[in-house]
Amino acid sequence: MILRISTKKYVMLFVALAAIRGYSQNSVTFNVDGAKTVINKEIFGVLMERLGRQWDGQGAIWVGTNSSIKNTNGMRQDVIDGFIECGIGSAEWPGGCAANGYNWSANKNPSNSVGVDRFIQFCKLTGAEAVICGKPTGNDAASNEAFCKYIMNDLDYPLKWFKVGNEVWGCGGDQNVNTYMPNYTANYNRLKELKNTENGKNLSIVAANDIEGKWQWLPTMLNSIGTTIDGVEYHDYIYYPENISSTNPTTANYWTIIGCAVNTDVRPHLDNNVFPPLDSYDPNKRIKLVLDEWGDWLIDLGDGWMQQNTVMDAVSTGLHLNMFVQRADRLGVVCLAQGVNVIHSVININTSGVMVKTPTFYVFKMFKPHHMNNAKFAPITASKFENANGSIAAINAAASVDDSGYVNVSLVNVDLSATRQVAVTLTSSKASYTVKSAEVVTGPAMNSCNDFGKAEQVNIQTFDASNYSIEGKTLTVKMPSKSVVMIRLLSPTAVQSGNLPKSGTEVFSVEAGSHGRVLVTSSVSRKAPVTFSLYRVDGRTLINKTVKSFESGASVFESNIGRGVYLIRITGAGINLSKKILVAK
Repeated sequence: MILRISTKKYVMLFVALAAIRGYSQNSVTFNVDGAKTVINKEIFGVLMERLGRQWDGQGAIWVGTNSSIKNTNGMRQDVIDGFIECGIGSAEWPGGCAANGYNWSANKNPSNSVGVDRFIQFCKLTGAEAVICGKPTGNDAASNEAFCKYIMNDLDYPLKWFKVGNEVWGCGGDQNVNTYMPNYTANYNRLKELKNTENGKNLSIVAANDIEGKWQWLPTMLNSIGTTIDGVEYHDYIYYPENISSTNPTTANYWTIIGCAVNTDVRPHLDNNVFPPLDSYDPNKRIKLVLDEWGDWLIDLGDGWMQQNTVMDAVSTGLHLNMFVQRADRLGVVCLAQGVNVIHSVININTSGVMVKTPTFYVFKMFKPHHMNNAKFAPITASKFENANGSIAAINAAASVDDSGYVNVSLVNVDLSATRQVAVTLTSSKASYTVKSAEVVTGPAMNSCNDFGKAEQVNIQTFDASNYSIEGKTLTVKMPSKSVVMIRLLSPTAVQSGNLPKSGTEVFSVEAGSHGRVLVTSSVSRKAPVTFSLYRVDGRTLINKTVKSFESGASVFESNIGRGVYLIRITGAGINLSKKILVAK
């Protein structure tokens, strides 16, 4: 029998079959049972350099204690709340290059700015881990030691990360590896003693590194003084501050940014030049990479630093964060440059004080499950992706598994115009999974943005169920163009953990401690975060706030306060408590 089909129908059939074949070519497999390494929350960090209008100046974080803008100790409350909302896990300060000459001891608590005291309070309020960058030479060792001691002892903050200098090949003194190593060693010899103190027991001492493209510094330093190094600095921007617009990039610009992230710049630098010497010297991955400056550095809006932030930057952010999740075994700190008003920021504020949450803000927020509830990254064991615009993989993916059994799958479709379908298979001892939530960040165009005084064009939207299906352990997703997606899966047989009992306040013990402290302890462990807020008795004036998980029997909240009556509020999934406490010195 001869089947006769018209030319038009034949073409239509060919296109349909090609589309089906194209969809079937996108696939990725995650080893859920092999998820062993916890993803540090610090991987979702920001650089908070004393630069531009980030901390000081009109339309910055610092507004002063007398401002009509709601604030805590002079720092904007909406920024503090925004950092909590989007899950900022770490904040590096006072630089960047600004750290190399910063006089910390003269700026403990300035009356008109954000110094050491307020920065540490900012970290306590937001839950971001403080990453402190010190000065770069051996002559600075005593000052750097005193800096750490002040934070640990006077501010009662368990410092986890201290970096000796920033970009010492340039702004940190034009050093080379041979001049820097004795400078680092002089600092290490003073700082190592702090590792034995209560607030320094987890201290990591971070060494500087050479500029991107000069790779010999790292293996030379590791082979000479590697036993003294806990972390190594690395910076890698997608750097076009003079020739790619941040407000209206062209299609060619878009593909340049996306290609740099995955094909020609950041990813190949890490995979080919940075990770290999670290893995060779330290196969057990004790030394962590501190990638504390990354981002799309494009043409600013005229003040030298602030950029617009578009769907293009959201897609780039999704690609970077997926990359970092995939190598969470080696990465200790990763900081987007920067947090507020500078380069590829999560928040922008204009000189009238209006705050905007950027598309990047919403990608960070959507990716929060990757670093909550003790989430561990699930290795990719197989993948096959179509290409878009030549040699760029159209789909990018990462996954994590948390203590409640959720599998968090993040996907990026870089294609500017086409919907792409991907099959996600889980290697798991569980028989099947169901979709518990699905969200997407995208926009009408690649330059769609959130701008001052206008309705948001880009934020998190519920991903319609018509775009995905699941059968057993295989999830099929149809992703819209230029989009970032997060889908959370749970096996019907999973035993969820980490929820606090809802009955009674006996879970927490709230009492006045010695030296004017309020102390809170818990009778249960909690991996999901809980917010502890301390107010004056009026319940409106916030004194201190922290967001954290905790272990049974350990102190979960401490605050130094004066004599008086205070209110402590404890909130989280399954818990909402308030209690007054009398403190008398």
